Amino acid sequence: MENIILSLLLIKSMTIYEMRMYIQQSLSTVCSDSLGSIQVAIKKLKSKNCVEYREYIENNIMKIEYSITEIGLNQFRDWIQTPMNIQKIKNMEEGKFFFLGMAPKEIRIQSIRGYIDSLISEQEKLVSIQTYVESTKEDAIQTNVERIAKESQLEDHLLAVSGEKTLDSVVKNIYDYQVYNLEYGLKRIKEDIAFYQAILERELNSKEK
Repeated sequence: MENIILSLLLIKSMTIYEMRMYIQQSLSTVCSDSLGSIQVAIKKLKSKNCVEYREYIENNIMKIEYSITEIGLNQFRDWIQTPMNIQKIKNMEEGKFFFLGMAPKEIRIQSIRGYIDSLISEQEKLVSIQTYVESTKEDAIQTNVERIAKESQLEDHLLAVSGEKTLDSVVKNIYDYQVYNLEYGLKRIKEDIAFYQAILERELNSKEK
């Protein structure tokens, strides 16, 4: 969670509420959007001086906006430059499927159907996001380039970690890989639905021994 937050702060200074909303909308398949998890991660980042913050009042409400520091930038750089590790991509819920054979047939069927329903719901959500992303691509890239260019520190940080010479190139790369992640999510969910539907058919067609 710490590195996810640092990644967000490289794009924009944010309040905890804004971080949570971004995770809910774009990273729900990657990490938890619980307020507690975000607050714990922020506390750890603050203790390591990876983030700094400013307080301001908006609509008579006190808000705290966080931004990344040079120390945080170095932690992000160390993290992003380390290749992805398949051993760290774990889903405890998949352990439930491993042992599902211990449950009665009606429970197995109910469990698989429920999981398929949740996969279909997530698929619909991602398709909706994909449609929106494709329709707003050019405007989104240009808007973000213009927004980041107004904050020299953000621009400097992004150029430093990316190795690119222009902000336009950095933003396009960020956008491209976010789209790749979306495409991967859709491909995986489609395959998962087909797999679990096949298991469900076997259960429904099998006779009790």
